[in-house]
Amino acid sequence: MTIGQDMQILGCLEYPITASNRGILYMGKATNPGNAAPPHLLAHASAEGTAHILKCLGHPTRLRILDFLDQVDEATVTEIHEALDVSQPVASQHLTTMWDKGILLRRREGVNVHYQIGDPRARTVLSCVRGSDS
Repeated sequence: MTIGQDMQILGCLEYPITASNRGILYMGKATNPGNAAPPHLLAHASAEGTAHILKCLGHPTRLRILDFLDQVDEATVTEIHEALDVSQPVASQHLTTMWDKGILLRRREGVNVHYQIGDPRARTVLSCVRGSDS
């Protein structure tokens, strides 16, 4: 099915447009025609937490780091900077930023620091980003 008359993109999900939901999905905005149930709004805390994640991941290098960590589960700064072809200081800076914001976990093993994804919402964002690539 192609996007257009038959499909509407809302967030990172595609919804088929039918006669019964055409008013609800008009112009990509939730409306409340007739007796439809009132819209379910994000709780303030949930919206703030999600915005926090999106703001931190709003850099291409951070998204690439997250994508790499999602595929390998855990990696050192050296492994990350080599895989992404960025300098070690750049990789370290982005890793520290994501660790400070609680998106990543880290553990020290000797002289190496290993990073992994710690916030499941980051994986959700990543799957939405991956979905937009196809």
